[in-house]
Amino acid sequence: AYEIYQCDWSSDVCSSDLCTGGEQTHVMYHLFTAEWADALRHAIDSDATFNSSGSAWKWPAAFALTPTPALGFTQEVAVQLTLDAGRCTQARIIAASEITAPFVFRADYPTWKALAEGKLDALSAVMQRRVSFTGSLPRLLGNAAAAKALVACAQRVPTYFPDLPG
Repeated sequence: AYEIYQCDWSSDVCSSDLCTGGEQTHVMYHLFTAEWADALRHAIDSDATFNSSGSAWKWPAAFALTPTPALGFTQEVAVQLTLDAGRCTQARIIAASEITAPFVFRADYPTWKALAEGKLDALSAVMQRRVSFTGSLPRLLGNAAAAKALVACAQRVPTYFPDLPG
């Protein structure tokens, strides 16, 4: 379990479980920040399942978070992933107006949180319109295993959710 002992919005990384005596220090990343995006890129790029199932995926994708001012997300923000043949070479946090990816997944905070916690299936969320999707649905469904692997990678990123007590 992770506990957030010190969070400061001037830094996107929170220290948690800070211990002395040689115990491990865990870092949790604020959702939709540059540090979280970099951790996501690393998780995707080092994931054997995505490396294999995403071998035909050769286009960028973006995950966009709609505004949630009460939690500090005053504007729509996105992480744009540069994906190519089972690898993620770049993950950038950008304003939603800067998205150039042909595949865009857009949702509110509770939906992204449920996806990240594994409480919601990504493709079901698209089909139920809990996640707004822009792009070729046939191409997405043809790459369903890769899409599921992307979500699984996001679930492995230690994420700080601002609505949880910390």
